[in-house]
Amino acid sequence: MNSTAAAPSLSLNLWQQFRLVAMRTIYFGVGIVIAVLAGVLATESRWLESGALVSVALAFILTGVIYRNELAPQWINFLFICALGTLVSVSMKSSGMMGVYWMYPVLAMVFFMFDRTIFVLVIMLIYALFAAVMYQFLPFEYAWRIALSMLVLIGVGAVFLVMMSYMQRNLSKLYATDPLTGFYRRDYVAEMMQTELERAKRNQQPVSAMLLDLDSFKNVNDKFGYMFGDAVLKETAVRLARFCRKNDVMIRHGGAEFLVIFPNTPLKQAAEMTGEMLDSLRHEPFSVKSMMTTVTASAGVAEWRKGQDWGQWLERADAAMDKAKSQGRNRLRIAQ
Repeated sequence: MNSTAAAPSLSLNLWQQFRLVAMRTIYFGVGIVIAVLAGVLATESRWLESGALVSVALAFILTGVIYRNELAPQWINFLFICALGTLVSVSMKSSGMMGVYWMYPVLAMVFFMFDRTIFVLVIMLIYALFAAVMYQFLPFEYAWRIALSMLVLIGVGAVFLVMMSYMQRNLSKLYATDPLTGFYRRDYVAEMMQTELERAKRNQQPVSAMLLDLDSFKNVNDKFGYMFGDAVLKETAVRLARFCRKNDVMIRHGGAEFLVIFPNTPLKQAAEMTGEMLDSLRHEPFSVKSMMTTVTASAGVAEWRKGQDWGQWLERADAAMDKAKSQGRNRLRIAQ
């Protein structure tokens, strides 16, 4: 069971946040640059070109205002890239080598403006457009060198995206999981339970939850010390994971409490799996170096019922666990 496999929404998407900041900068920065160029053309009485550039500049700035707190739709960015590609092509046709310098920032923008699913397609389309224009309006000895330098830029950008993706996965995992047990942190209880609840509604399948608490865990800490207690918690997580399947969700609910969500699992099956977990705890002593002790646990299991929200579902599991503790601990109780 991989306790960190989850939907992207479970963690702070650092790359998306970075893209959002970058896109705001691009919208306003490009808008201002194009507005300045429009002013230069206006001083030369080139009113038609100046008016066209002003329109493009306003479109960039307006988009930056509208989408300052979220990423703009991909089709808007595609229109902008097409507009910039056209402007650069016209610049190369009229100015020759001077227009080449505008290609590189446009290519760099593509890395931030599009999701990875369509990035490759867009970057290759823009590259093909620029290459075709260069070979038409520039001497061949310059055109092939510039085309090669653009490929280098694209390669560097691709490496950057791969590194960002790798960093994203590792930081997301670090942020989302409890460092001691490797389970999800308590912060994700609401999100995970709501996600599984909605999936059960959508697929019309049962879903159950188990809440487990180690019995008298404070005595373990007092007798053997907190380092031993941490080792017990870590080993408890390992033992619980033995009986969990690929899609089961494990959460450290706090202290010595663990929450496990069993998707597509009726109450009887969840209770059987929980019983196996309790047996593994009570029958296998915990040992660290020369110290050894037996630790038991109490657990409550509840199946989600139609009409309940995730909080009510969790409360039923918690009430069942409390009942197990009040009746002598080291046992399992089923929520009514």
